[in-house]
Amino acid sequence: MLDLNQNVIVINEKGVAYEGYIMQRAAGENGAGAYRVGLVGAGFEQQGQWHKSCDVFVPEPIEEEPI
Repeated sequence: MLDLNQNVIVINEKGVAYEGYIMQRAAGENGAGAYRVGLVGAGFEQQGQWHKSCDVFVPEPIEEEPI
């Protein structure tokens, strides 16, 4: 289960991808079934979109090479 305000990447069934953050969770008997994802930098007026949990991913941290 993802945490509220956690940064995520959404890739929907149409192949559209965007970065966002978890606004809400919808849970059922089998755990989290959907997440409401807000767009990064869109402000509080942005309502967010619901996505199936299988469409929401946690990005891996980028490891920087030493200079």
